[in-house]
Amino acid sequence: MNEKPSLGLFLSKDKAVAVWVSSGSDGSVLHKLDIVPDENEPAVIAVQAARAVMRQGTEFDEAFVAVDCAYYSQYKLHSEFDDYHQVESTIKFDAEEAAATDAMNLAVAFDMTGKAPVGSEVTVYTADRQLLTDMLLDMEEGTLDPVFMEPDVVCLARSLLHCAGLSERNDAIFVVLSPSNCYMIRPQADFAPAGRTFLIGKGQDVTGVLSREIMLSRGGGDPEHPMTTILLMGQMDNVDTDLLVQRTGLEVQTIVPENALAEIVNDEGSISPHELMIAYGAALAGKTRGHKTDFRRDFMPYQGRRKVVQSSLRVIGISLTILLVSVAVFFQLKTFRMKGYTRRLNKKALSEYRAATFGKAPPRGMSVSSGLRRELVRAKQMEEGIGPGGDKSVPAKLTFLFEALNDTPKKVDVNVQQITITERSMKVKGDTNSRSGSLAFFDQIRKHPRIELSSERLTAGADRRDGFDITFEPKKSESRR
Repeated sequence: MNEKPSLGLFLSKDKAVAVWVSSGSDGSVLHKLDIVPDENEPAVIAVQAARAVMRQGTEFDEAFVAVDCAYYSQYKLHSEFDDYHQVESTIKFDAEEAAATDAMNLAVAFDMTGKAPVGSEVTVYTADRQLLTDMLLDMEEGTLDPVFMEPDVVCLARSLLHCAGLSERNDAIFVVLSPSNCYMIRPQADFAPAGRTFLIGKGQDVTGVLSREIMLSRGGGDPEHPMTTILLMGQMDNVDTDLLVQRTGLEVQTIVPENALAEIVNDEGSISPHELMIAYGAALAGKTRGHKTDFRRDFMPYQGRRKVVQSSLRVIGISLTILLVSVAVFFQLKTFRMKGYTRRLNKKALSEYRAATFGKAPPRGMSVSSGLRRELVRAKQMEEGIGPGGDKSVPAKLTFLFEALNDTPKKVDVNVQQITITERSMKVKGDTNSRSGSLAFFDQIRKHPRIELSSERLTAGADRRDGFDITFEPKKSESRR
């Protein structure tokens, strides 16, 4: 899926400039728009700019706004902390003291521009909170909701970083001139560029002002990276470069942006180079990582992505709910069908049970299948003649005894005198016509598959008969079967 371009909007008091930048790594400019207030339209410039951008019809993914330096003030302060989050939590109190204004009335943004022996050097930007709130609400009225609202000098530094090699010129100071403002940006190793803005009045000695401000910046710079070069950009008609070299002792070079801005900056048109570069730098905010000098974060954080995520989660939640309800209904209907099928089977099984038991119903609490299984076991026992109760029943034990007696050879005369039956075993007392006859009888008992001898005793009886006293019980293997 192709990503949409991003929009950068430079918003000043008397005009606005919009730039559409491609989503590719080259950051090429796809379209630009110069927005001049319409006297016939009562809306303020923020509303007119937002409506003009939307009327243009060029699609974009996110919008970023650069605020003109006329809307904010700038201070160079020292913070006792060198951690970003600690600086963020305390910088508003430092800004309140510097601006001599109640912090509740300020929208504050900052950049960490250097390291101090204790803490860090911070450039703080303050603007009237209500002014920026009205500006943001005006743009939202024109259906434009920017992600960031940054100072123009910060956006200009980002543009120079992308198309003028800002980070590679630690020995230089970049000076961008407009008809009414001057932007001075000094690269900082491992920190954000140090930027300054100041006004240039009509008829003012631009060369003299530049000489003085450059020497001030040079004196407050890092001794390890001394300033050697001045790089001029923008409207330089009123700058005497030879005199600037003479007064500052620095090399002066005139440069133009490269890469994505090289062609359109040189185009003759109503858009000044600095306006185009600031709008372009604002559009690059979405492509760069790290800290953003965002006014909006302080008074009305951007909620666009969160709203998109919340909307997506809401749609996903509704879809999952519908899916789960559908699955529940499907399985519930399936359960109803299975219950109906089970009822029909139970009804059929009950009718078959009653047919097999001559109209009797299963005992309460017993299923039809268990009742049928019990009746089958009982029928098999009745068929074998052992009756209910299995091998431990009295009929079963007597049956097993008689089977052993029947299998005893006919020449053995067995006389049973007494039978004693208990729940676990049966005791038999009697005699045979000889000792060999008794042993033959015992051998038949041992051969029987359902019983086993547990004790036996032989004695000599009267009339030359051999007496016996035996005890047998069902085989354990058979009883467990």
